[in-house]
Amino acid sequence: MRKKASRIFGLLILFLGGLCFNFVKAQEYKDVAWSDPRPQDSSYYAFREKNSIPPFNRKKVQNLIDKRLSTLPDEALTDYDAGISIRDFNSLSFEEKFTYTMIYPEIFSQACAERMFLYDPQNKIFGQLLFVYGGVFWSDRQISFMKKNREKVLGLIQELAAKTHELGLNYKSAILEINAWESIPFLIDFYRSNPKDKDILTTLLLLLKKAKIPDFERSKIYSKLYGSDVNYDSWINFSEANERYIIETAATYYKIKQGK
Repeated sequence: MRKKASRIFGLLILFLGGLCFNFVKAQEYKDVAWSDPRPQDSSYYAFREKNSIPPFNRKKVQNLIDKRLSTLPDEALTDYDAGISIRDFNSLSFEEKFTYTMIYPEIFSQACAERMFLYDPQNKIFGQLLFVYGGVFWSDRQISFMKKNREKVLGLIQELAAKTHELGLNYKSAILEINAWESIPFLIDFYRSNPKDKDILTTLLLLLKKAKIPDFERSKIYSKLYGSDVNYDSWINFSEANERYIIETAATYYKIKQGK
């Protein structure tokens, strides 16, 4: 049992600590990769990976998670459903289900993305967020919970982010999961107060991508980030012009949606 608990704890560390990185030897082109990343680069990646932890009855929720973890098999299975029982899940209040969903994605997988550190990430705008969890994912019932309670989930995210002055990777990913275009004014204001977090610009870009806006799809930024010859690490340099374009395009899209 101790061996099993140790193995499961290791899986949770993947969630809390982030992704599996593939440290490729640095090549002559400065933006490719670093075998030994500079402290400021690895620190920014850690910032990008950080998740927000909701405050609602965390001890109760964690006890249910621990109970479930104690029943998992010794060998991890691909796409293994590690969720708590239906009875336990249904017994949780809305706020407790929110906490549970944000801190414990139910689907465990052996798949782990191979990634590398890029030079100077703090001065890049990426086309994608980092994976929410390393090797674990939200289950269908967790996604269904977020979508069925769309307004309340978004409201909690905004309320908690305003209190803690942070918008974790899980909160950004939840906004995208429920396609919360209503959050655009909040995201813009939050970014202006927290300009270090350029993944907020990425979140705005991904909301625009979901909207399939013709003018955006014809833009140079779209081509560089989401065109035919891109990868998960595609990025553009941060500049005031790119920042302004993203914010203004997102604000225009929000106004159009509001008018419908």
